Amino acid sequence: MRRLLTPPWIVLHCFAVVLTVAFGLLGWWQLSRAQGGNAISWGYAFEWPLFALFTIALWIRQMRLELRKDQPPSERRRGRPEPPPMTSPFEPAILRARQTEPEPPRPQSAQESHA
Repeated sequence: MRRLLTPPWIVLHCFAVVLTVAFGLLGWWQLSRAQGGNAISWGYAFEWPLFALFTIALWIRQMRLELRKDQPPSERRRGRPEPPPMTSPFEPAILRARQTEPEPPRPQSAQESHA
């Protein structure tokens, strides 16, 4: 937990709070403009609070990732199995085609063509 109280993290916390408050105030301002008759401001009145929520979500995510660094790797997965590797249904055909195709001719360099 002390890792989140280092000077870079304190700056990040302050930045996140300032952005969230600013986005909330901008949303409030756009809402008042929209109620005054500015039709375009309705979109911004909903957009600015979404930016604030996005800022909070990223802030929380970054804190969780930072705190997860303290955990041993065995606890990070929380018992979830490793996902299977992605395969293509066409993989056997691709491998067969690679085995039967001859190698493409190698382009000649400028020195070999003048010899």
